[in-house]
Parts: sequence; structure tokens; C-alpha cells
Amino acid sequence: MFEITDFLFTAETTPDVTTDLAGCVGKVEELGAVADAVNVTDSPNCKSRLNGLLLASEIQRNGLDAILQLTGRDRNQIALESVLLGALSVGVNKVLCLSGDQPDKNGPVVVNEFNSNGLIKLCKVISGGTLTDGTIIKNPLPIYSGAADDLYDQLLKPDALSKLVTKIEQGADFIQTQYCFDYEVIKKYSDKLNDNGSFTNCKVLIGMGPLKSAKQGDWMRKNLWGVNISDEILHRLEISDSPAETGEQICQELIEKIIQLPCIGGVHLMGPDCEKGSARIISYFR
Repeated sequence: MFEITDFLFTAETTPDVTTDLAGCVGKVEELGAVADAVNVTDSPNCKSRLNGLLLASEIQRNGLDAILQLTGRDRNQIALESVLLGALSVGVNKVLCLSGDQPDKNGPVVVNEFNSNGLIKLCKVISGGTLTDGTIIKNPLPIYSGAADDLYDQLLKPDALSKLVTKIEQGADFIQTQYCFDYEVIKKYSDKLNDNGSFTNCKVLIGMGPLKSAKQGDWMRKNLWGVNISDEILHRLEISDSPAETGEQICQELIEKIIQLPCIGGVHLMGPDCEKGSARIISYFR
């Protein structure tokens, strides 16, 4: 499990639409020497990809801790329990529990038997050594479950904090947030968590990522849930002679400012094809 005293750096990779498992593993090679863990996404935007557990297993086997992102969108209870048993069998014991992106009305059929809260509770049950029907698991192992959060929701919605605390009470061990590049927002979020007192033993990682261009950032904030990127950030990218380098510098500058904030236990770097950029950002602090 993550050490509570450490400031953590996690990153993200998304499996390709491919049969080349080795190629997908190779994308995170540079993260292996610097990151504490890498998230493997679960068919984001309702698009089929190479199986996430298969990729997480290979990443784990190569020595980098993998966090399996798991949604309740596509699988029923039987399938989810099977995935979790499979994950534990190959050493993948950290799971980010998500409800999942939902398709439009003409998209694929969804299951949605479990939302994020339900998945957190399911992880706790399996960690206790049984399936939900009471069946005993041979050689049981603990699962460390995580939840997602949105800083802007926390500052704007009165019930957002109680919902997050509920996830902690249900068993979540870590939190990874959506994008935030605003120090003042992160500071207010930190103060709110610190005042609550429920997050002493829970790792909270602030989401951000190495934006490559103003165009990319503008598309992300318009099309992806929970992504907040200011006009100021986009302008800085737009006028830069090397926007990709500037995107990495923006993250480095922000991390330097938040690294000592209470209840902030790390950062989670994410975005399309962000593996190499994330590795360079983390290397700056190693």
C-alpha cells in the first residue's frame, strides 16, 4: 500500500485499439523508473480498447505498480467479481472505482449494476475474504480501492464533501481528482479536507496533466467531464514557441506550490498520450 508519509506521483495510460500488448506496455517504460504507480483506464469515452486488466498485469509484472480503473458501466456483479479476483491473482491490488462514462442513446447497452460507491463496497467485501454471496475466497488478498473527485464540485456543491466522506467510510483508501490548474482552488480544497478531519489516512492526489497545445486543452475542457482549464493557461500555451514544454512547466510550477499543502498527498498526471511528458514532470522532482 502507498506510504502515507510520501508525496506520490501517479500517471495514466490508455490501452490502444490493438493486439500489440508489448507496444502498450512500452508506452509506460519511462514511467517505470520515476512514477509510484500508473493508472490503466477502462474503455474511456465508451470506446473498446485492449483489455485493461491484461495490460495492468503486464505493467505490474515489469515492476511498475498498476492501478486498475474499473467501471460499473459494462459488467454485472459476476463479471466484476471475476475481474477483481483476476487482478489480485496477478498482483494488481489497487483499483480506482468509477461509474464510467455513459454512452448516448444510440450507443452500446450498459449494465450499471454498480456505481462507484457500489464498487468500493464490493472491493471491501472481497478484501474480507468472500464474494457477495458469502462464497469463501481461497487465498484472499486485500484490495486498496480509490475514488474520483472534482475540486470544483467540492467548492460549489454543499453535499459534495459528505458524498466523498461516505466513500472513505465505505472503504476508499485514496482519491484521484479531475483536472485542476488553479492553485487557489487547490488551496481551498485542501483547507476544506483538512477542516473535515476524515482524510488523515487517505491519499488525495490532485489531477493535472502535460497539455501539448492550446487546441488540445480547449477541446478537453469542452468535451470531457470534470476538466477545468482556464483561459489564462490556454493563452500561455498559445503564445509559447514550444507549447508542449510549456505544458510540462505549468505542471511543475503548480506541483512546487501544492506539495506542502495539508491533506494533499500527491498528484495524478493524465491526458492523451501523456506518458512521456508525465515521466519528465516527475523526473523534475526525483
